[in-house]
Amino acid sequence: MACSDSSPGGAAPTAVDLDNGATETCYDVRISYTGSNQLKNICTTREHGGFNGLGVNRFMRFSLGGATSVSIDVSRTSGLDPADPDLFLYKNGQVIQTVDSTQFNDETLAASLVAGDYVVLLNEYVYSAFNNKAQGNTAVSIKQTETATSSRQQKSVSNNNIQSKNDSTCDATNEKTVSGFALFERVIPRFIPGSGISLDYVNAQLQPIQQAVVEVICNNGVYSSAISAADGSYSLALPDNQQSIVRVRAQMLQVGTSNWNFSIVDNTTPGQPVYVMDSVPFTATVDQTGKNLQADSGWDNNFLRYTGPRVAAPFAILDSVRKAKDKVLVESASLSFPELKINWSVNNTTSPLGELESGAIESSFFDGDEIYLLGAADNDTDEYDEHVILHEWGHYFEDFFSRSDSIGGRHSFGDILDPRVVFGEGFGNALSAMITDDPLYIDTNGRQQNEGFTINLENNVCVNAGWYSECSIQSILYDIYDADDDMQDSVGMGFSPIFNVLPGAQKNTAAFTTIFSFIKALKDQNPANASAIDALTSGQNINPILDIYGTSQFSNNPGATDQLPVYELF
Repeated sequence: MACSDSSPGGAAPTAVDLDNGATETCYDVRISYTGSNQLKNICTTREHGGFNGLGVNRFMRFSLGGATSVSIDVSRTSGLDPADPDLFLYKNGQVIQTVDSTQFNDETLAASLVAGDYVVLLNEYVYSAFNNKAQGNTAVSIKQTETATSSRQQKSVSNNNIQSKNDSTCDATNEKTVSGFALFERVIPRFIPGSGISLDYVNAQLQPIQQAVVEVICNNGVYSSAISAADGSYSLALPDNQQSIVRVRAQMLQVGTSNWNFSIVDNTTPGQPVYVMDSVPFTATVDQTGKNLQADSGWDNNFLRYTGPRVAAPFAILDSVRKAKDKVLVESASLSFPELKINWSVNNTTSPLGELESGAIESSFFDGDEIYLLGAADNDTDEYDEHVILHEWGHYFEDFFSRSDSIGGRHSFGDILDPRVVFGEGFGNALSAMITDDPLYIDTNGRQQNEGFTINLENNVCVNAGWYSECSIQSILYDIYDADDDMQDSVGMGFSPIFNVLPGAQKNTAAFTTIFSFIKALKDQNPANASAIDALTSGQNINPILDIYGTSQFSNNPGATDQLPVYELF
């Protein structure tokens, strides 16, 4: 789940030094354009931490009926001295202009704009660089900064990704066949109330490796290739009387109208090679059946440690990604998935974020292009923690098929955070439960993978519930999906309505992507469920949502500083 934070280095003064104990800094903000010249006082705060704490960034909005010049002027009135306000101007989630000078206390943005709806973000840079959060069960999300490009570069799948017989120099005369099954050991995370959390190696399950690329290798080239079936079976052409091996790649690959290329790679080896499982070399003059390959976990239940290669790990990750892909394809069978590499290594540790090639990744995360997963034994391994993997895949899906305006950052239980962050993280948790149809999120770690934490998404009691709570967002989204009624939950809409909002209304919203933009679209598209959805959000201290800007939030203001309205209207 999530990202490294930034903090000032050396002996630079902190926000506390600069504001003499005050927790907020206020500014006069004037937005002027044809027919409007309004001045309002807006305050940022460090009350909930930085840089992604609620109130470090404040939102404003205005609408233009036609092309005009716009001026936005900011001047400090109280709090930090000196303060360092920055301004970001957005249209449909894209930054169109930024003013982030080092000028103290004041900032001005001038732009010539066309008709449309605009959002202005006021950020106090000093609060962004300041973090007063205690460290507990914390996750980190690597994410984009406030600046963004106008479009995402899609890494496409082409026929060049598929290897054929032309790569092998072996003679095809009197060709034979080889067939068998590809299997892997899945170790199930276990939570027993009163006993704790662990990976249950004793009861590891043998499961088929589905939809993976399987190859016959002869003379160091690919002689034939195929995709493993749902039961893990494969059948391939085999050269006669020439030494060969069967290779299973930790890769799912398909070209055509609906295409994908998901691969599990080693970020700590140059070139990020794809993990593979090879048979022993063999030479055959007749058809070969029963050529089965099994990826073992490498765990020794007698010595209670890994004593063998952890061959199963990449295939367990691949299988989790397969479940996610298949869930989405039910909703849209012709989707083209951008190429995705999932970086896993036994060297990937929770050491502070450093060189990714060394394994110092700090936490599992999605960086906007690739996923990185922890894998160091007796530290933190995520290959069998399906909810963790699918949470990160959810960020990939949201970025490429919908839209995420999250700025990432540290997030832990009970935090009061920027609503863009809590929607992204809450969505990732909820999606992992939807894909697995299991509301119990388990993340194992520690010595012998015998520690960790759980999140029960069916538990609707959240600390600091509200539109700024990751717990509230994940609870709402999962309750919309699942069929079980509990507390205020009487919805049970399934996955289709959720999916339908994401690539349409949520992707194109004029506001930031938050629970407000999502629920407004969901209610518009499913009016018969609107009252039940309102009951669901009300159960999480969120007033019934009437628009994408959350203007109906009147009473659920957290903490001592005023965070309402969510968007100040000019």
